[in-house]
Amino acid sequence: MKKTARVIAGFMLVAAVVFFLVALNHPEFSWPWNNTVSYILYSVYALVVIILFVISFKKDA
Repeated sequence: MKKTARVIAGFMLVAAVVFFLVALNHPEFSWPWNNTVSYILYSVYALVVIILFVISFKKDA
C-alpha cells in the first residue's frame, strides 16, 4: 500500500510539473471556465498528492 501510494504521488507530481511547464510555454491553452474553478481543482490535486506522500512515509504505530 505504501509503495503504491508513493508511486502514484510521484507520478502525479511529475505530471503536475509537466503541466506547469507546458502552461508556461503555451498560454493559448486555456480552460473554458473561470480561474476560481481552476484554483479549486489545482488545490484538490495538490492536497491529494500531499496526502499520498504522507501516507507513504508514515510510520506504523
